[in-house]
Amino acid sequence: MKLLEDLFMVTPRTSRGFTLIEVMIAVFIVTVGVVLAAPSFSEAIQRRQLSAGAEEISALLTYAQSEAVKRNEAITVSWYTPGEHSEQWCIGIIEGDTPCDCRKTAPGDANYCAVDGVPYRLQQTDFVDINFEFMHMNPPVGSFAFDPVRGIMTNVSSTEVLDGDWLFYLHSNEGSGATRAYELEIWASITGRVSICADTYRKSIIGGYPEC
Repeated sequence: MKLLEDLFMVTPRTSRGFTLIEVMIAVFIVTVGVVLAAPSFSEAIQRRQLSAGAEEISALLTYAQSEAVKRNEAITVSWYTPGEHSEQWCIGIIEGDTPCDCRKTAPGDANYCAVDGVPYRLQQTDFVDINFEFMHMNPPVGSFAFDPVRGIMTNVSSTEVLDGDWLFYLHSNEGSGATRAYELEIWASITGRVSICADTYRKSIIGGYPEC
């Protein structure tokens, strides 16, 4: 009988919490993991910002070309920046062969960038913070129209657009005076073909794009 009682006797379990040393070790491991992951996370954000910016600008130009052919009407692309690394840049499109002013922000403004009343305008804050060094333009101010028959570039305001060089140049910003790690260029040819490529100086940075 005594043996049965011993077999079926339930012994209460004693629970113990974490010691201070164990908690400190766990916090240390998590902190190290966060510190190691932070640069990779920041780099991923910068790559995504650049890719999104380049792809959206390229899509705007491609849309302007296709609309010109579809509508049998010229579509004009224009852009503006007051100087190198200025955050006040913009790009816009409008129907017809007269450039719009992408600095105009109200639909009622004269030369507002729109097609059939729908705004088509890109600016710094569509992609990154206002104080972020992000865009170069070549030339700083320019425009061209897509021909309604063949979709080629016409009414080019500056020969710099067609001199075999980039049109827009986007790059990341690691802080004032720091090296730019990520850079993409947007090219446009006389035929209206728009392409994105990675600067060969930093050719191993963003995958998925050919070298310039």
